[in-house]
Amino acid sequence: MATVPPTGNRQFRNEVIRIAELTVTTMVLERLEFLGCRILGPAVLVPQGETSFMHSGWDSPTADAIFWEIPPTRPVIIGAVAVVDCTFSNCTFSMIGLAGPPELRRMLEQIPTRP
Repeated sequence: MATVPPTGNRQFRNEVIRIAELTVTTMVLERLEFLGCRILGPAVLVPQGETSFMHSGWDSPTADAIFWEIPPTRPVIIGAVAVVDCTFSNCTFSMIGLAGPPELRRMLEQIPTRP
């Protein structure tokens, strides 16, 4: 299990990742790659830059339960975790929400959810 706040260009493979353990000293996770990981909250992630979610899924009944809309006019967000230029591939997310502009909602509708 990852317990040290990561630096950029780091890869996590087949690990259980608790977002709270990665954000002890920062609210930004940048240039990280997660392959086959189980990502645990509670947490709300704000994807930025080139962050991608490939072949991943959420433990949630619907996309509505996951999505927190942020109006484009809101300049600052406190309390959420920014994920900047990160890759999540073949990951499962539990107790994780995603926050962002309305366009992110359309992307979420394409990601599998499970009750």
